[in-house]
Amino acid sequence: MKAEITHYLTINNKKYSYILKKINDNTTFVECKDANIYQEFLNEDIPNLLRDLPNLIISEKKYKSHNSEIIRFRISINDKKIIEKKAIKKGYATVSAYLRDLSLNDK
Repeated sequence: MKAEITHYLTINNKKYSYILKKINDNTTFVECKDANIYQEFLNEDIPNLLRDLPNLIISEKKYKSHNSEIIRFRISINDKKIIEKKAIKKGYATVSAYLRDLSLNDK
């Protein structure tokens, strides 16, 4: 059984959670929704990540506050699946990031 521990840190009187889940003796999966982190790290890198976590959370909050506008459009379920697959294949964390990059960095 892999150990999963939820921790909390306080920034500006608000509590933020993050989860550490041991994968093996060398790696740990880190999940912090507020910092948009969902990935494995080498155990030796965890202390530096935790030291930087408050700054990462603050940066993510600033980013989200600057990106508050919404564009909506309708597509077929098949088109949606194709777009999602392309976004994943190209390494994007979200379809929004993929579509934003395609639209703003037209080459």
